[in-house]
Amino acid sequence: MSDFRDHWSRRQVLRLGAAGAGAAIAGSFITRTAWGETGVEGKTIGFSQSFITTDWIKQQRTGVLDSAKKYNLKVVTADANNQPSKQIRDIEDFVTQGVDIILVSTYFAEAITPAIREANRADIPIVVLSSPLVGGVKFDCHLSTDTQGTARTVGEYYVKALDGKGVVVEIDGSPGSVVNQSRGNGWHEVVDKHPDIKVVGRVVGDYNRAKAIQGMEDLLQAHGHIDAIYSHNDDMAIGALKAVREAGREKEMWATGYDGLAVDALEAVASGDLRATWRYLPFGSEAVEVAVRVLQKQPVPKEIAFPSPMITKDNIGDFFDASARTVKLPPSRLTF
Repeated sequence: MSDFRDHWSRRQVLRLGAAGAGAAIAGSFITRTAWGETGVEGKTIGFSQSFITTDWIKQQRTGVLDSAKKYNLKVVTADANNQPSKQIRDIEDFVTQGVDIILVSTYFAEAITPAIREANRADIPIVVLSSPLVGGVKFDCHLSTDTQGTARTVGEYYVKALDGKGVVVEIDGSPGSVVNQSRGNGWHEVVDKHPDIKVVGRVVGDYNRAKAIQGMEDLLQAHGHIDAIYSHNDDMAIGALKAVREAGREKEMWATGYDGLAVDALEAVASGDLRATWRYLPFGSEAVEVAVRVLQKQPVPKEIAFPSPMITKDNIGDFFDASARTVKLPPSRLTF
């Protein structure tokens, strides 16, 4: 019973006490005064993430924090520890705290809809990173990649590389993630049209290397021959390949991933262990750039989609400095 009362109190506070948080300063394009001020200094960003365990998510957080410093913005971060109910509470807490803008990176788009509606009622701007929100909620800008289109391109790569026939296994990410669903759907749209390409097994790795190792071990035991591994991110691909090597079957199959941001994954591409990856930007720096424009009451596109280039051994130098072991990633890729 106490849980219900606590929840009701939170809702009442949200609806009655937070609607007036933070007026933004008008300006033009990220304008600055002669003293270099933007008019957003000291304002507060609430940054909600579903979890912070993967390299991609960590880079996203670093991008937000580093870019916020440039504009003297405060950032309150929240890690939901992979629990939808926690991410709901985190966003509701941002509303009660009266943050000026909320950045959301979620793998639980449907589950967190009630909390997003509370932020909408409080007139707090929202910038969405990666997976889109659902349920008709309001947001100011969604930063993304054409995930499904990229996945179709990856499917076409598999068809060509396999010459239209072969045995493939799939390492799935987090089922609740819209991005993860698009990586599966887009790829299958292409591959499933080729009956001689058999997708004989699928395991859920939750974007986790250890789970991918275990899942791949099961697939190796179940299937005497595999030609390729379609992994929904690099970390799981690296884990799957570890299991393959330990089974002594590394000459039998190849793998691809997504993200193209972790040093070990890019080293694996450079060495040829990982056939290819498609870079998926974390959008942290860009989200702050958009947040500044929103707080300045400047117009921003509702949707901003970035390209997802293919990284192979042939072009790895464009994305990775092997001698310094550093990822080549510009601070921001906004062009509007």
